[in-house]
Amino acid sequence: MASPRADVSDRLDVTVAPGGKVVAISDLHLPPERTTVSGRSCEVIARRLAAEAAPLTVVLAGDIVEMLSFPGRTAADVLGAHDDLCRALARVIERGGQVIYTVGNHDGDLAWDLKAATAVREATGAQLCLAADLVLPDGERIRVEHGHQIDPYNCFTDARNPLDTPLGHHIVREVIPKIEWLGRDWLTGAHEMADPADFPSFLASRLVYRKLVRHLWWVVLLPIVLFALVLPELGRVQNRYPDAGRWLRDGEILGYGAAVDVVLLALVIAVLLRRAWTSISALALSQRGYGQNSAARERADELIAQGYTGYLSGHTHHPELRGHGDGFYGNTGSCTSVVEAIDTIYGMPPVYLRTQQLSWLEVSATPPAAAVRGDDEEAERRQAPLSWHATLKSARVELPGATRFERFLVRSRNPHATAPKVVASWPEGPYWPRDRRHLKHRHLKHRHLKHGHLKHGHLKHAHLKHGHLRKPRNADEDQPSC
Repeated sequence: MASPRADVSDRLDVTVAPGGKVVAISDLHLPPERTTVSGRSCEVIARRLAAEAAPLTVVLAGDIVEMLSFPGRTAADVLGAHDDLCRALARVIERGGQVIYTVGNHDGDLAWDLKAATAVREATGAQLCLAADLVLPDGERIRVEHGHQIDPYNCFTDARNPLDTPLGHHIVREVIPKIEWLGRDWLTGAHEMADPADFPSFLASRLVYRKLVRHLWWVVLLPIVLFALVLPELGRVQNRYPDAGRWLRDGEILGYGAAVDVVLLALVIAVLLRRAWTSISALALSQRGYGQNSAARERADELIAQGYTGYLSGHTHHPELRGHGDGFYGNTGSCTSVVEAIDTIYGMPPVYLRTQQLSWLEVSATPPAAAVRGDDEEAERRQAPLSWHATLKSARVELPGATRFERFLVRSRNPHATAPKVVASWPEGPYWPRDRRHLKHRHLKHRHLKHGHLKHGHLKHAHLKHGHLRKPRNADEDQPSC
């Protein structure tokens, strides 16, 4: 029998204090037992929250507590193992801030499990909801959703129904564990893929680098043995037995021919491996990489057209910050381990490297720079529009598990810093990701180029315009239906 309905709002209006700052974090996927990855995430976030003097609104944008992969454990178990994060959130509230928790798909039980929701509320002091509207001091709004409701594989028809289990739930609980058990020596990390639909490419890459390559040592060893041992010995035999010179020369020619055959065989194997990877990876189930954010970008366009300033989501583990018309779209990324494809040298298949992602979004207001002189200076300053800024901070920490050959192929090809730093900002730019190949829609490419060439003055003028945005025409709109 299901627990009584938890006190979780469908949509929560959150008033951001004047001069305050919003810190949005998602997808920590904290396990019941503390790990190196989860511990590092909590420590980094706790330090960031402690360093901020302004009134904070901390938004935990879903999938904070990992309940989907551990159905036998409770939210209290998870938070008890990560009490340093809970203490940091409690101190935010003590300093006059607030903590908001929007429920995701991996912690979807919080929407109907009263016991779990109460444990989260008592440990973190958070207000729980399915979606939130951040109401800024000048009346503008930013919608926050986890983002799973616009993912057809992970959306709920009724988030309050404990029997509602999307396809993604069955994959996480039933399919992925069996796959990792069957390929426990070469498919580890399958459950941490940032692009689950890219599994065929992941399978082909691991097949090439961790199964086939390790058995091709003889392709390298045979020429070494031939040139280092056999050929010098043949020369010494020829000196001792001059009459055998003809036979030895024939044997030497055959040896060189065998070496050429080995080289050609290696080339054929390399071509076949690449073709096998290409053929298998073409079976991807949906968009890859930042293409997974395309539905969220469309959602941002929809909300901005209604008068919202921005749209924040998580879920895909692909951090992003980009201007959309008079507003912006931001994806918080994640603070957990991810397995992502990294392009390699010489056209080889990509390597799926396991790293810890550390990323989040921050939104703050800057008072107008120009001071107004006169008796009614304060009144003029209050009427002047605030300058809202959003920043994306991101980092990657490489984790063990890759083979030496994989590390050699991706050496110095990781574009991320090892400590969180600002990689994108709105509205002044630059945006993230910076590679336009990630933008699948033509109109987004046009906007990227347009904003990339705007001068600072034009950006400032366009930004001040959005201070007069109209109110949302339908303030009661809930999350998109599945």
